[in-house]
Amino acid sequence: MKLTFSKMIAVAGVLTGVLAGGCLTASAAEPIRVNVPFSFVLAGLEFQPGRYTVAEGNNGVLTVTGEGRGAMVMTIPAEMKGSAPSSLRFVTDGHEYHLVGVQTEDTSRAVDSQTYREHRLSFGTR
Repeated sequence: MKLTFSKMIAVAGVLTGVLAGGCLTASAAEPIRVNVPFSFVLAGLEFQPGRYTVAEGNNGVLTVTGEGRGAMVMTIPAEMKGSAPSSLRFVTDGHEYHLVGVQTEDTSRAVDSQTYREHRLSFGTR
């Protein structure tokens, strides 16, 4: 039992070192600072109109912070749209806007569609 516990501590220490190292090198480009004039949804959270900082990491993680809220989502490479140096892409369903992508001068990323999929877990009763 002691040996197994020691191995778990060692693995946790290695993972912590890897994660900490990844966080230090995660910024791919300068963060985008933007004033969004409407409410939007990202990762199931509603963001009110206001000033936000959007940062894209080398690992595909998009971070949005501001107005007392923050979220991180996975992104996937996307096709470049137009020649705008930096922009955010939103879609609407007629009721709310969803942040679906970010484009900088040299990259374009889309929010992974799994972020918006609804997952249901049904329980049978006896």
